[in-house]
Amino acid sequence: MTNLPNECIQNILQYVNNNDYKTFHSTILINRQWCKNSIKFLWQQPFNIPENFKYRYKLISIFFYFFDVNQNNLLYHNSSTIISPSFNYPCFLKNLHSDNLAKIVLEWIKNHYSTQKKHYNNRPKLYQQKPFTSYRIKIKLLKKIFKTNLSNSSFDTKLLKEQFFLIIQQILNVIVERCSKIESLYIGNNYSGLSDFNFVEYYMENYLLNHDTSKCFNNLTTFNCHQPNIDPTTFLRFSNYVHNITSLSVTISNNNIFDDSKLKELVQLIDSQQNLLSLSIRNEYNADMSLVFEAISRKSYSLQKLELISHRNLKNDEAKYLSNCINLIELSLNGIRICEELDPLLIYSKFLNLKDLRFTKTYQSSSIEVSPFISMITNNGSLLNYLHLDIDLRINSNLLKTISKFCLNLCNFIISIHEGEMLNLLYPIFENCKKLTLISINDVNIDGLTEDILSDFINHISINLTCLILNDITFTLKGSDDNYSLFNLLLGTFLRHI
Repeated sequence: MTNLPNECIQNILQYVNNNDYKTFHSTILINRQWCKNSIKFLWQQPFNIPENFKYRYKLISIFFYFFDVNQNNLLYHNSSTIISPSFNYPCFLKNLHSDNLAKIVLEWIKNHYSTQKKHYNNRPKLYQQKPFTSYRIKIKLLKKIFKTNLSNSSFDTKLLKEQFFLIIQQILNVIVERCSKIESLYIGNNYSGLSDFNFVEYYMENYLLNHDTSKCFNNLTTFNCHQPNIDPTTFLRFSNYVHNITSLSVTISNNNIFDDSKLKELVQLIDSQQNLLSLSIRNEYNADMSLVFEAISRKSYSLQKLELISHRNLKNDEAKYLSNCINLIELSLNGIRICEELDPLLIYSKFLNLKDLRFTKTYQSSSIEVSPFISMITNNGSLLNYLHLDIDLRINSNLLKTISKFCLNLCNFIISIHEGEMLNLLYPIFENCKKLTLISINDVNIDGLTEDILSDFINHISINLTCLILNDITFTLKGSDDNYSLFNLLLGTFLRHI
């Protein structure tokens, strides 16, 4: 163990999951060599440490070493407890999650001041300061904002706000000055609806708009921005110096704050990326997406994954832009209205590498005579291994037969079947799709399930199927020899729900 070269240790650690903090913590305790090689893995995403890690707030104390605490009177009385670190920890940071950082800072404030208050009388008079009135109670209430919808709080948050910004500002300064390898940035929305604590919600946005972060985020490859009413200037600034984003996820909650309500700032950010592979846009405000779809079309050569959420009324030209993305491997459309406007996408599109297709929460008129999904599957089903169709089969007749004919590589299939009598529509898929290992059937009306229907359904299940999910109830299958046991299990389960 002690004679392993560093290269070997590095290769071993590459196989450890990035979120396996316990393993990384154990490896740094082996010896000094393992510590040196492991520490950078442990510190790649320190703010993602789960809440069940009791002492994760101590991360904040480590950051204090990297800035001048003598300039911060509110922190000075705690400087005696700070130990000089053995490594330049901030330089290892690759993942910055703004929500988690705020939570950990607030945890530190709670634990720091509860400790200071406990030992207040034992300190020399030189360091004694007036304790905050009912501070422990205030912090306890504050922590609830991350777990419940606490609002209209009666206590004054002025002192808390001062403490929060004092610490968070210095930590971000350290990160910006010392980190040049950040690859992932998440700006979330966990604080929406909490007007009393809006200072927490917008701290990251305010910092990005008022500081030069070009050195820190120059190598950014993943950007997730889901903060409500984000200032579009943030996108503009990033478009000037961030050009290597491969995965971009954005929530649009109010398009009125964008220039001309056309999302031009977001378009500029998309256009400035050299190799955009994955794009996810949640449209919560029914924004005008015409320019965005044009930008998506311009990235058709590189895009491999596209997710559109709550884009209910797609236009004909927007559907054409989507159909131009012929190199897509994953396509997910949520909350769209199925109509003739989508014909360029549903009927005429041909994707060369499509393996994952998802239509969820769709709106479809019963007046459509021929299901447009039949053409979609006929043209693009040969390579599919994951298919999720949240549609009404009563107005998409013959669709499952088409799937059984063209989707021979299908491994995972999620479908909505409202009536138990329609379960027999799956039989051609069980017979022809030999690679199918998981099927999930949603929205089944259990009142219409009889013993005969269940028995017939089980007898047709493919021998290769290993997992069956009915209305979110999971059944692990062991093969055709266990059909009798499965029948009894299914029957007993649904009888309890009737």
